Amino acid sequence: MSVIQNIDDFKNITSTITSFSHAYIFKVNDMEQGLLCAKEFAKKILFDSLPLDFEIISYQIDLNEYDDLYIVNPPTVTINTSEISKLMNYMKTKSLHTNGKRIYIICGYERVNREVSNKLLKFLEEPDDDIYGILLTMDIDKILPTIISRCQVLSLNFNKKNDFDREDYLLMIHFLEEIMKRKNNMIAYYLDYFSNDLSDRDAFYKKIDILEYIISESLNKKISNDISNKDDMFFLEKNDVSVLTSLLSITNNVKSLVKKNLNLSLLLDRYIIEFVREL
Repeated sequence: MSVIQNIDDFKNITSTITSFSHAYIFKVNDMEQGLLCAKEFAKKILFDSLPLDFEIISYQIDLNEYDDLYIVNPPTVTINTSEISKLMNYMKTKSLHTNGKRIYIICGYERVNREVSNKLLKFLEEPDDDIYGILLTMDIDKILPTIISRCQVLSLNFNKKNDFDREDYLLMIHFLEEIMKRKNNMIAYYLDYFSNDLSDRDAFYKKIDILEYIISESLNKKISNDISNKDDMFFLEKNDVSVLTSLLSITNNVKSLVKKNLNLSLLLDRYIIEFVREL
């Protein structure tokens, strides 16, 4: 299993792949990081032959706005048949782009039941040349052997060590508490937490990285009913699984955009607005 620190590590690991299978299983220990890597792999598949501007399509994929990428990631315990039916129907529609490639990503594939797996199995047995699938799982043992046999398996172990500066970590905890209390009035206060970072892209990235970690840990605690760490208790108590999932997705997207030389003030404004909208 390859140890992954960041997206660049993932790109290095997959750099030698020049031909693509119609289906992959990413065996991961962190679902949200796995989704980020799946998106990067989708870009690799698309831009193997896509004669369009990379930055535009890449940006759309990061924001979940690319027409030919379909992501199944419902904030529920199981993934039901209707979700897979929607996916399959969408994959049957005609691509809007010249190369015709369509990609689907299913997060937490271990959450599907046998009925759903059998439905997808038929989809995998007769793959369209221009359709590619990526199944993300944290427990490959729960996936039918017939599904695994039709996929290329890539194992990724994300290094989740928390080595954040304690002062910055507590500052971001307080930031989340404030945004929960102030909500729509937060725009007037966010600079108190980021004023020194808007001219330092690396420092800004570290703050967003901490937020991603806190929200991810809160989501894991909510699912497992873990209250061992009191630091984020206020944030944890005020949000349910679906909200935390949405907030984590928004934060992941912002984090992926920080390195793209976008204006940090505008990026932060957008982040606060989207964050508050989910509360």
